[in-house]
Amino acid sequence: MKKLLQFTTALTLTFGVIQSHAQLDNGSIASDFTFTDLNGNTQHLYSILDSGKTVFIDVSAAWCGPCWSYHTGGALEGLYNTYGPAGTDEVRVMFIEGELTNTLAQLNGVNAGSTYAGSTQGDWVTGTSYPIVNLSTSTTGASAFMTNYDIGYFPTIYMICPDRSVTEVGTKSTSVLYAAKSACFAATVAADGEMITSLAYNTTLASCDSVTPTFRIGNIGLDTLTSATVTLNVDGVMQKTINWTGSLATYASTTFTGIKVGSTVSGSHTVTAVISDPNGVVDPTSANNSTTASFIIYPTVGGAYIAESFESAGIPSSWMISAGGSSTWEDAIGTGFNSPSSAILSFYNISAGQVDILTLPPMSFSSSSSTASLTFDVAYAQYSSSNTDKLQVQVSTNCGTTWATKYNKSGNTLKTVPPVGNSVEFVPAGPSEWRSETVNLNTYAGQTNVLVRFNATSDYGNNLYVDNINFTQFGVGIQENEMFNTINVYPNPVKNNATIDFNLAEANAVSIEVINTIGQVVITENLGNRPAGVQNYSLDATSLNNGLYFLNIKAGNNTITKKVAVNK
Repeated sequence: MKKLLQFTTALTLTFGVIQSHAQLDNGSIASDFTFTDLNGNTQHLYSILDSGKTVFIDVSAAWCGPCWSYHTGGALEGLYNTYGPAGTDEVRVMFIEGELTNTLAQLNGVNAGSTYAGSTQGDWVTGTSYPIVNLSTSTTGASAFMTNYDIGYFPTIYMICPDRSVTEVGTKSTSVLYAAKSACFAATVAADGEMITSLAYNTTLASCDSVTPTFRIGNIGLDTLTSATVTLNVDGVMQKTINWTGSLATYASTTFTGIKVGSTVSGSHTVTAVISDPNGVVDPTSANNSTTASFIIYPTVGGAYIAESFESAGIPSSWMISAGGSSTWEDAIGTGFNSPSSAILSFYNISAGQVDILTLPPMSFSSSSSTASLTFDVAYAQYSSSNTDKLQVQVSTNCGTTWATKYNKSGNTLKTVPPVGNSVEFVPAGPSEWRSETVNLNTYAGQTNVLVRFNATSDYGNNLYVDNINFTQFGVGIQENEMFNTINVYPNPVKNNATIDFNLAEANAVSIEVINTIGQVVITENLGNRPAGVQNYSLDATSLNNGLYFLNIKAGNNTITKKVAVNK
C-alpha cells in the first residue's frame, strides 16, 4: 500500500517501518496484547478469547482514506451491534490506531496539518460503539504489536478465533464477516481436538519419494488435551497413524512434524491430517478435525530440456508455484519479450520479505558430458532506487533437499529500466526494456535429475517479468575473454538478416551454427581460418521460423553461445 499511501511530502521512521512488513499468514497464532481503550477499559486479547469470543480488529490510521471509507461504511459497527455484547454476544470488535505518531486529536477529527502525520479523515470516535485503542510511541507494547501482527498496510482487518488462529478477512460486509466466523469454534464440551489450517506450513513440499509435512493440533475442549489419534491420508488412503500425547490447555495448540509420507507415482498429491479420539473419547465436532496440504513427487529421472515461451497456455500446470501470499507468480497476458505473454511477479503488490518460488519439472542433462546452460529474458523496474527486489536461479540434484544459487541479482543489478514510481506499475514498453540472461550450468552436465527454480524475494518494489526460459546442452560463453573479446548480434530480434560482429583474440578456424530450442542444427557455416581482430558475418534467417535460437560461434576449442530471436 505504499503506492497508495505515498501522497505525503514527509515520511517518518514509523511509516517506513510499517511499509516494510508483510501480513500474517492465515492460520498464524495471534500474539497476546493488553491495551487501554479511549473509555479507560482494559482490552486483554487472550482473556476475551478465553471467554469463547471471536475478535475482529481493524488496524487503521486517522489519515487513511480507504480506512475512513470502510469505517464509515458501518460493516464493523453492524457486526458489533448484532453479534456483540448487546446482540448474540458471539464476537468482539476493536479499532486500533496503528500510526504510532498520530494523536488523540486526529481521532477526534482535529486536522493539524496537510501531511499524513497531522491530518485526519474525520471524527472516528463519535458514533462508534465498539472500543477504540489509540496506540502511540509511548504505549507499552505498541511497537511489538505492529511487529507481531506484521501490519504492512492500512486498513488491515484480522479475525482472531478463540484458538488464537488469525485470518485476514479484509474490508468485507457485516454478513461476510459473520460468515467467516463459522470457522471459529468455542469450547463447550470436555474433550474436543482440532487441526488448525495454516498457510505458514507446507508451502514447498516436494521430493522424489517422500515429504515431511507440519501440522498444528489444537484443543477446543474444556479439559486439558493429553492424547489423540492423528491419521495421515495420502490421496484419500490412510498411510500413517500417530498416537499423539502431550498437554494442551483449552485453546492451546502445538505443531507436530517428523512423520514422512509419500507416493511412488510422480505428480501432485494431497496429504490430509485427521484428529480423532481426544482423551480417548469420540470427537464431537467433525467440522474442524482435518486439514490438507499439497505436495509434489518428482520423477527420479528428469525429462527433456525445457523450452518455455508461455505462448500456448501461460505457466505450465506441471510447474510448481510456492506462493508466499495471495499475490504470486502468474501469467502476464499481453506482455512479453517480442511476444504477447510471459510470467510476472508483481512486487508492486507484494509486501517486503515475501518469497515466491517457481519450480520447473526435473530435467536430464545426461546428453552432454561437459556443457549446459539456461537462458531467459527478464524485465524489471525498481519503484525507487532503494528497492532491492531479488531474483535467484537455484539448482538441486538431490530432489530439492538442498539448492545451489547460480544466478543472483537484485535492485540496481536486476533492473532493466530506471525506477518507475509515482504509483505506476511497471509494464515493459518494448524489447529495449528487456535483457537476455545466460546462466552457466556446466557443473550439472551429465546429471540425470536436475531441478531448477526461480526464487524471488520482494522488497515491495515494482514488477518483474520473465520470458523465454530455455535450457540447452550447449555451454555458455565462459571462454569469451579467452578467445572472443567482443561479440555483437544486430538487429536482435532478427527479421530476415542479422550482422554478427566478433573480435578474435588470436587467429583461428571459425565456424558458426544455429540451433533451435529442441537441439536441431538448422544452419551451419564454416568460415575457415580467420586472423586476429574484428570479424563480420551476415546471418541469413529467411528460412527460419519465428522463435528462439542459439547461435554458437566456434574458434578452435572455444565456443561462445548467443541467443537470437527471429520475429518476422
